[in-house]
Amino acid sequence: MSQENKAMSAVFLTVLFGFAGFSLPYPVFGPMFLKPELGFLDPSIPEQYRTILLGVAMALYPIGQFIGAPWLGRLSDRLGRKPVLMASLFGAASGYIVVAIGVASANLPLVLAGRFVSGLCEGNMAIAQSIASDISTPANKVRNFGLITVAINVGWIVGPLMGGFFSDPSIHPSFNVSWPFFFAAGMYGFNLLVVAVVLHIPEYARRRGRTKDDQAIAGRTVWATLTDPVLLPGYAVSFASYFAIYLFFCFFGVYLVQTSDVTSSFLGMCSAIISIPLILAGLTVERAQRPMGLRGVAALGHMLLAIGLITFVLPDGLVWVFVPMCIAAFGIAWCEVTTSLFISNGAGAHEQGQALGIYRSVHVLAEAAAVLTGGVLAGLDNTSPFMVGGIAALICVIGILGWVKSSALIPARADGAAE
Repeated sequence: MSQENKAMSAVFLTVLFGFAGFSLPYPVFGPMFLKPELGFLDPSIPEQYRTILLGVAMALYPIGQFIGAPWLGRLSDRLGRKPVLMASLFGAASGYIVVAIGVASANLPLVLAGRFVSGLCEGNMAIAQSIASDISTPANKVRNFGLITVAINVGWIVGPLMGGFFSDPSIHPSFNVSWPFFFAAGMYGFNLLVVAVVLHIPEYARRRGRTKDDQAIAGRTVWATLTDPVLLPGYAVSFASYFAIYLFFCFFGVYLVQTSDVTSSFLGMCSAIISIPLILAGLTVERAQRPMGLRGVAALGHMLLAIGLITFVLPDGLVWVFVPMCIAAFGIAWCEVTTSLFISNGAGAHEQGQALGIYRSVHVLAEAAAVLTGGVLAGLDNTSPFMVGGIAALICVIGILGWVKSSALIPARADGAAE
């Protein structure tokens, strides 16, 4: 196996485990915080406070990512990708051990502290994308970023399955709610070992960013990178894109419960079904990019997302909702790949970590905005989150065709020069 393929295997594993760890608590935290009989919280705490504490525990992870991603990316630009990635994986594993101990001992402050530390160190997604950018050529960059999207979506499937499996004592008497977090810590430990042994950055990638121009860019502040005239339109489009994506992901289940009183098993089936177009799109984006170009794939992906969102509320029967769901899901994968490429292609070779770290923070901020906005909209009209999401996706199409700079559409050569 070549150095490039070994590096991409380490990147794929890091992203997959990262998103599996992110989604792993979803089936665990709800019962743990809300069911008094499980004993994690004092039985005297009323339900309205339990839901608030649950929200805080869930929010601390993305808050940590929002803070940590740009700085981890910046450090990787200066100190090297591999040492910073290994340090962040060690920190994430340590955070999950703290969470597991907190769950096992019913210690809420430990759980909250561990969640924040894990999120802070899980900003390593920016480092993984930076490695993929460093080792890519114009011929394989879209494919490599497509594989990252596949890893993201597989992680979203694997995480909740692991969380539900290892927390269920009916599967094995020793399983309990602390097990998923101990398992996640071991998962990150394994990831750290793989990175230490397998990841070797090729020499041509290490030489990148040694020109005077790139060194000057590398000294920029986070704010200077964010407001760069080439990158800012890409960040704006990325925010609107993820805002639309999370309105779909977070509220399709809410809508189906409101209108059809579906069961949790049906919603689980929905998640499994839409994972197929998500993974398929990630594998086909490179082929689609050849005739259409990156701008064309991005515009079409956001158009599919808009169509899926707007038509989702039209079917009367539950079977037919899978058609718009799959259309939206296919578009989502192309949106994820292309928006990350806008930032990677527009950033200097010596600034990939910082630029992609900011991109990750924009992603997290859009998720928070979507959850807050969608919650208000769903209370007023259960179709409105999808209409607003569709409008946001259409705004992305306009932005991609009119605002995103041409230099953000052209990948860099392996030697760091413009193509």
